[in-house]
Amino acid sequence: MSKPRILITGARGFVGSRILACLDERYDVHAVTRTQADASGATWHQADLLDPATCAAIIRDVRPSHLIHSAWETAHGTFWEADSNLAWLDAGKALYSEFCSQGGQRIVGCGTCAEYAGSSAPLREEDDDPVPPSLYGRAKRDLLQALREMPVSFAWARIFYPYGPGEDAARFVPSICRSLLHGQLAKCSSGVQLRNFMDVRDLGAAIAKLADHRLEGPINIGHTASHRLGDVAMMLGQIAGRTDLIRLGALPDRAGEPAVLIPDLRRQTNELRFAPKIAINDGMNDAYRWWTKQMAIDDLANTSQPRNE
Repeated sequence: MSKPRILITGARGFVGSRILACLDERYDVHAVTRTQADASGATWHQADLLDPATCAAIIRDVRPSHLIHSAWETAHGTFWEADSNLAWLDAGKALYSEFCSQGGQRIVGCGTCAEYAGSSAPLREEDDDPVPPSLYGRAKRDLLQALREMPVSFAWARIFYPYGPGEDAARFVPSICRSLLHGQLAKCSSGVQLRNFMDVRDLGAAIAKLADHRLEGPINIGHTASHRLGDVAMMLGQIAGRTDLIRLGALPDRAGEPAVLIPDLRRQTNELRFAPKIAINDGMNDAYRWWTKQMAIDDLANTSQPRNE
């Protein structure tokens, strides 16, 4: 019997690469990238998914039975209101529509906690906001609505705050690590915001598990413990031995951000039967060590560059 063929988009990204690493030998794995990839473990296809016609063509070429769509615009600080969110929405609709027309069986879409407006209580999957506060959240919500109208089994993984090796250097955890490693002040907002941080390795395992699961519809994916941003910053300061460099309140809070944004994980626990394995202190230690090595590599590369005299 032939293996089910699974196609994953965003397979070289921060989250997508971890999903790819967790797909086992049960699948014939195909992956999409904008640039040529030499990595093993999958059959790679080069394509620009922002072109809806290209999305349809890649489905016709690969003819997957399963699809994990993790590709999206996530440039830190700009993606919230970027016009590219609308392009990704159109591309996702084209991808899903062609997948269904070619007889695809199961879709796993990657959603976001930005589909929620926030609440003082853990958010349930049915609490998604009809008008999310950001264009990013609205585009993701609209893609989910389109998926609901298609004749296919699907799960929609609502991602909260992943962190770990390979994360965008401008995001919260890397920015703290890099400041500490440079011996500079790690400037933060008030730090009172309550968030749910999950090691990207656990996140990848959870989303990969959804590929052949019977669970339908949205599901929050997160860690069993949530933390305030200030506590996470201080945790990294303790790991580095430089809590004196953490400056809470040095930056303004982002306008409109909710004070509490954490998931209700009953579907993850009771239906998916998934429990994260990596405690936050262990994950933050790993992230800090990764940035220590990465910055040493970057420094060596910079010093080896020829200078114009």
